Amino acid sequence: MTRTIKLLSCFALLVLFTCPICLFAQTSGNIAAKPGKKLIVGVVEDPPYLMKEKNGEWTGLNVDIWKNVAQELKLDYEFKEMAFKELIDALKNNAIDISIEAFFVVAERQKIFDYSVAFGNTRTAVATLPQKIVHPWWAAVKIFLSWGTLKTVGLICLILCVLGFLFWLIERKTNPDHFGGGTIRGIGTGIYWVGSTLASGVCIGITLKSLTARILGLIWMLVCAITLSALIASLASSLYANRSATDVVDEETLRHMLLGSVSDGAESTILKNIGGKYLLYRDEEEALKALLNGKIEGFFYDEITLHYYKDNDYKNRISVYPTGSRRFSFAFGLPKESPLRRKVNFALLSLIEKPDWVYLLKRYGLKQNFEESPSVSMGRKK
Repeated sequence: MTRTIKLLSCFALLVLFTCPICLFAQTSGNIAAKPGKKLIVGVVEDPPYLMKEKNGEWTGLNVDIWKNVAQELKLDYEFKEMAFKELIDALKNNAIDISIEAFFVVAERQKIFDYSVAFGNTRTAVATLPQKIVHPWWAAVKIFLSWGTLKTVGLICLILCVLGFLFWLIERKTNPDHFGGGTIRGIGTGIYWVGSTLASGVCIGITLKSLTARILGLIWMLVCAITLSALIASLASSLYANRSATDVVDEETLRHMLLGSVSDGAESTILKNIGGKYLLYRDEEEALKALLNGKIEGFFYDEITLHYYKDNDYKNRISVYPTGSRRFSFAFGLPKESPLRRKVNFALLSLIEKPDWVYLLKRYGLKQNFEESPSVSMGRKK
């Protein structure tokens, strides 16, 4: 009897310790894909990250990245196209195994699903009708009317008057034909000679006769050659710097514009924090149509995507201006506590460390820091 009781006690302890293990295995089995079953990979139209061709094939930067990851991990999968909001709900409800949409890494979404390791970053930007915010000619006018330019012009005028007076003082006796005829006429001739030499390097019709004047004139010509080159370079640099600074839209400007963005996108959350008026649309195409129809003043979205539309589907129809906000990292999305996450992270980091990574970005017109490279076209198959 005692022996029977001991056996029953051992059996009870065995059941007690093995049940949690069985439950854990069953729970893990619900999350991980079953052997022989394809992973469900959520996708949504979002060029140049995700693009669907007419034949139904999916292409784009994120597709190429995922194919490398899947090949590394020997994963069998199938794409499932969804709307953006459906994609987030599917991750929340474990309806898909992974989303290869480029999600901004923000705290609010971390409550709903997990991120893979971030593999890129971008800024937010605003698309407007062509030259809606600033016109290049106006940027040039502002440069030439700036205080720095006016001071330079004033200094040049002062130098012209001083040197013109000196040339008249030196030449008035030895060269009365050109510098005679009264003080005002003589100084005016000197100013004309100095200004003409500054502009073209020579003054036709007026000659210098005295040795002192010729030496001073030669020095002035050398100074002109150096100064004029430096002045042109300075103006060109200022124009470029001002144009770049003007192209960046600050929060105050955004706050006074009627903007549009995609609902449930991270950009809509940023707009809420900025304040002002905005409208939310179902997808990018709907927001861009609203922009072209004048329903909104700007479309606030991811800079890389907006540049793609500007260079392809909406060429010469929209302008894109980056905002002054910080850069946001983006990553794939996975359900909470997904066992796939660690493997995907390892494969992503392995890909980023390879030389192939740089060539992959260049294929889509991007530099290594995910800025647009103007020398590479991101053309899309039709």
